[in-house]
Amino acid sequence: MLIPWSMPFFSTMPCHRKSFFNAAILNNSLLAGAVFLTGINQAAQANSKTIIAVEPLTCDLVSAIALPSTPVTCLIDREQDVHGLKISPRQAQALKNASQVFTLGQEMTPAIRKWLNNPITVVVGVSAIEIDDHHDDHDDHDDHDDHDDHDHGGLDPHIWHDPHNIIKIGNVISKSINNKISFFDRETKKVLKERTQSFNSLLEELDQWTQKQVATIPSDQRTIVSRHKAMEYYGDAFGLKILSLLDVLGHSSSLRPQTISKVLTELREENVKVLFAEQKPPSKLLRNLSRQTSTPIAEQQIFTDGLMPTGNTISVAVHNTCTIVNSLGGSCNKKTGTQLENKWDSLTKR
Repeated sequence: MLIPWSMPFFSTMPCHRKSFFNAAILNNSLLAGAVFLTGINQAAQANSKTIIAVEPLTCDLVSAIALPSTPVTCLIDREQDVHGLKISPRQAQALKNASQVFTLGQEMTPAIRKWLNNPITVVVGVSAIEIDDHHDDHDDHDDHDDHDDHDHGGLDPHIWHDPHNIIKIGNVISKSINNKISFFDRETKKVLKERTQSFNSLLEELDQWTQKQVATIPSDQRTIVSRHKAMEYYGDAFGLKILSLLDVLGHSSSLRPQTISKVLTELREENVKVLFAEQKPPSKLLRNLSRQTSTPIAEQQIFTDGLMPTGNTISVAVHNTCTIVNSLGGSCNKKTGTQLENKWDSLTKR
């Protein structure tokens, strides 16, 4: 039976019951809205939580391993000196907001010391991996000639000049990122594992490529002479002797007659044909020594403290190896080295 519209059907419902339904609907809507907004807010916070890599080299290594969807921010610009860095308020804020911070440690970047106790900070440098004991006696150099200060205070931090050490660094990075991924997110863990394997495989290729290039240097000319002993890991890995001028001269950078004869003796004994500059222009010490001993300086500098102005981790390794090999009478296959650089670029694309 149809109810005539004239009958007071709706008016028979108590007014307070209608209000109750309206209030319930409103409360549920507010609750749903709050949950929705909370979800948005959490998502926004999650997106703002990026990985911070302190040094340019560290940033390149983290970018090669971390998932492409994960934001990775480089704290220090390539043009900045990591040794003399003073962390700005903006950089400090970035460190504070990060989900993880990766650094080579205070041996390379003293300014990061105050952040090392932060639970999100992961040290991946010389104090975090297993290295040979004979690297523990890196000399402290307080010589400031040409703004080239290498007072690392004990452990030599230049471990990445040996590709196998980079693999060890990568494993620390990978393990730390993996610990942040949910146990149930098997797919993400699988992708991370695959990226780490590609990382390690490429560095093994770099190691083999470097061995082949160094093998072309005449056996009696395999000595690298530079101002510091920053290439010692490289020398140990590939069978070259590293001669630090500051080890021979002591802390004085002046070339007095008595020290000149000592240097000349060293250079003759090691059949040294060339000196390697770690900066452009070469340091005053190197220029003076070159002039007084008639030993030329290599046309290209070697990069000992991280990345070059352009390129990646493989780029600097290939550049240094070709500079060393060609200068010492060998023959470097730059083309195959460039192919490795390109493979690395494909890992770091984000």
